[in-house]
Amino acid sequence: MLSEDPIYEKLNEASSIRGFITATVAIFDQAVDQLINRVFRKTDFAVQSVVESLFETSGPLFDLAIRLKVLLGLGVINHALFEDISAFIQMKETLNNDEKEYDFVDHIVVRFAHSLNFLENKSLLDFQPIKEDADSLVFQMKHSRQEKLLRSCLILTVVEIYGQLQVESPL
Repeated sequence: MLSEDPIYEKLNEASSIRGFITATVAIFDQAVDQLINRVFRKTDFAVQSVVESLFETSGPLFDLAIRLKVLLGLGVINHALFEDISAFIQMKETLNNDEKEYDFVDHIVVRFAHSLNFLENKSLLDFQPIKEDADSLVFQMKHSRQEKLLRSCLILTVVEIYGQLQVESPL
């Protein structure tokens, strides 16, 4: 289990939104795998051998999106959590299928952030267009401030979602 510090470190190391989202999905994948272990993986050999084959690399429940649906269906996670993790997975796919390099304050990223249930103060992300010339120092400072604000909001959201995945098995 990761503590919050390594999560902060991993996410702060990402220099692009693509790297940030990829690191986030990897963190969620690890947390969901740990939750699956707490829910399904038992010490009984018969149960263990069947369950292991389902969740292994070639198993039908290996994909993160499918494991999330199983956890949602069993009531282990709530719908808001399911939606947010699914949104990160979808954003990763979108960014991976697009050649363009986005930054943290591009419209697609801000719209994504606004869609997250666990991002609490969405009004912080209502950025006004920067009126200065794109080459000016003032523009660069304002743009950097917006990027840092959005990055911080996303990091806090990821940590909150990660915390929600740290439940004990209700089954």
